Amino acid sequence: MSLLVAAGAVAFGLGAYSLGVEPRRLFVHRHRIGWADWRFPGERLRIAVLSDIHAAWPHMTPERIARIVDRLLALSPDLVLLPGDFACTETFGVRPVAIEAAAGALRPLAREGRAFAVLGNHDWDYGGQRVIAALRAVGIRVLVNEIEPVFLGGNPLWLAGVDDPVTGRHDLEGALAELPEDQPAILLSHMPDVHREAPPAVRLVVAGHTHGGQVCLPGFGALMTQSRLPRRQAYGLHEIAGRRLFVTAGVGTTGLPIRFARPPEIGLLDLVPASGEDPARRAFDVAQPETTAADSLLERA
Repeated sequence: MSLLVAAGAVAFGLGAYSLGVEPRRLFVHRHRIGWADWRFPGERLRIAVLSDIHAAWPHMTPERIARIVDRLLALSPDLVLLPGDFACTETFGVRPVAIEAAAGALRPLAREGRAFAVLGNHDWDYGGQRVIAALRAVGIRVLVNEIEPVFLGGNPLWLAGVDDPVTGRHDLEGALAELPEDQPAILLSHMPDVHREAPPAVRLVVAGHTHGGQVCLPGFGALMTQSRLPRRQAYGLHEIAGRRLFVTAGVGTTGLPIRFARPPEIGLLDLVPASGEDPARRAFDVAQPETTAADSLLERA
């Protein structure tokens, strides 16, 4: 009987942690990526990635989103990439937040016109045109199967964005149609699987959607990734056939409002001049939680 009681207590504790603690933490995961076609001023180009907000009470209110935005801006990014799923649908036991309120909390990201977004499947379930209008109203540039140059020190960085692949709205060929010959591009997509279709000119794919599994088990990893990629490729930074793929765990939840062993995160990518020795070296991965003063002392290398 004592074993059953202990097992029940452990199960209750893990459930309480997954529901009430981990979804409310926030980590910053930093990566360094060698960029052979370096044409930018300074020593690096810093890109912050914030995905899968799924705005809903209790975990992702406008107030919480605003705190996450403050944390992101404190990292001094040159660009902010938002790979979709701003809206919340199909999550049990939560109250969705109006997309206009969620977008309002994101407004500070649009400073200097360097925040770019694509839509995800939940955004289209919610009402895609409404989500686009809400984001554009606060100055966030939404890419719908198109490409734009971002000028940094007078030099263009080509950024392409495809519409949601999950619902079949992506047009990769159309998104890259205006990419100048011999120019590298960064591709923003909600779902990471699209990297398999990308041409060599796409040097980096930034995506979300998988939540890094959202619930992971020690020794096994993610229970589900909602992706056809190998499980290990559905989260983190990878080099595949000469291309970098970065998949962030995002900050929100879907299905059940829980997370376990995959806390919310901001991704931070530093593009630096590539070295011949190790052009895709991952320099460090520091986890920095958001919530309490005690938590703020925790770091994982």
